[in-house]
Amino acid sequence: MNEPENAPVENLGTDPATDARTAPVDGGGHFDDPPPDVSDPSAGSEGDPLMHEYRAALDAVEAADRAIATAHAERAAAIDRFRLASEKMSFATRNNTADHGWSDAVCAEKVAVMELVAVLRVCDNTVRNLIWQSKLLVGQFAGTFDALKEGSISYPHARVLIDHGSSVPEEQAGVFERTLLPRAKEVTVPKLKKAAIRLREKMQPSSTAERHVEALEKRTVWFEPGEDGMAVVGATVSAEVAHAIRDRLSTIVAGLKIEGDERTDAQKRADAFSDLLLTGDTCAATLEGTGGERSNVGHGIRPKVLVTVPVMTLLGHSDEPGELEGYGPIDPDTARKLAAHAPSLTRLLVHPVSSAVLDFDRTTYVVPADLRTALHVRDGVCRAIGCEQPATHAQIDHTDDWALGGTTKLGNLACLCEGHHRVKTYTRVKMRNLPDGDIEWQLPSGRRYRTHPATQLREAA
Repeated sequence: MNEPENAPVENLGTDPATDARTAPVDGGGHFDDPPPDVSDPSAGSEGDPLMHEYRAALDAVEAADRAIATAHAERAAAIDRFRLASEKMSFATRNNTADHGWSDAVCAEKVAVMELVAVLRVCDNTVRNLIWQSKLLVGQFAGTFDALKEGSISYPHARVLIDHGSSVPEEQAGVFERTLLPRAKEVTVPKLKKAAIRLREKMQPSSTAERHVEALEKRTVWFEPGEDGMAVVGATVSAEVAHAIRDRLSTIVAGLKIEGDERTDAQKRADAFSDLLLTGDTCAATLEGTGGERSNVGHGIRPKVLVTVPVMTLLGHSDEPGELEGYGPIDPDTARKLAAHAPSLTRLLVHPVSSAVLDFDRTTYVVPADLRTALHVRDGVCRAIGCEQPATHAQIDHTDDWALGGTTKLGNLACLCEGHHRVKTYTRVKMRNLPDGDIEWQLPSGRRYRTHPATQLREAA
């Protein structure tokens, strides 16, 4: 699933409520804390082995945390060095045989992102943010970079300074950094963020209304798979819209006073949210926990959503999980309900032994509907490295160009989102289909990577 550009600052293993990077005072402690009471016998003595172990472990934690910060600085420097090298090598990333409007610089940027996605195993947006942050750290915010390298601040602290300092007028960025950097060495990330927001507001030449118009351009919705058949839906919208959504959900929940309904208010809000988006109606469903099943299960499933149901599971002879396109395994009961009650659902029954897919017309460029469905099920998502765009929203690409002899068959096709389809066509990134459904990518660096199918399918002999 893709990461939003304005996602909250990551915590990297610390508790934002307690993480405080402070200069030692009398051998330890925080600036806001009173010095330890050395007269307290429970504090132990200098020669106490337990106290020695206690202090040694604490020192080790601090040293490891500083090493992590230093490693983040070294990674930022390396990423920026790679960015500069990729710009110099831009001529070597363009596919000169392709007819397109991409410049050498655009080709180099697309390929560089793909190279880093493969190395870091993160999504495109995360890599683009890292490239942008690293450029600012090494250049405009050198003081922050030095503090990160010496381990006196964490990467989340550095991100606060970069994210908010980059939005003030360029001539004020140095003042912004010099003002907040000493505090970044003493306070938690949330406290630093509040101070950064206040200072940024004072330095902004434009009005709040003008900045809000700019911020509205960043509104987005994102999806993140969870555990145990759950997932997260997130949205960044205007504050008044968010409050209106919360108010409407609260109003709906206040009206759901049904005898026998044991759901919490949080569960009711989640159900109302789901029902509104899927059917536009919060009253059509029988409620969970009231002796019945929600009758709208699957009603919101549209033709571009695929559920693969093993035939033995559908018949009730097996509890093998189904597969929800773009998510992964779902419990067999839910798979059966979706297959039975969703009239617009595209269903593919997988043979319990051979998993064979019928052969298709190999003489036409146009991909037949049945083959397209099989590709959506096999791939699940865009087959590019690290991409999570659903296959149903992707384009079907002939790995070996049909015009140059490639065939329209399962083993020569792949689902690629529009952006990665262009990267494959316009740059020197290469891919090839392997017999087991894997796809091998070769990048201009010479490195090779494999992406795996969501569902193993094979062509009939």
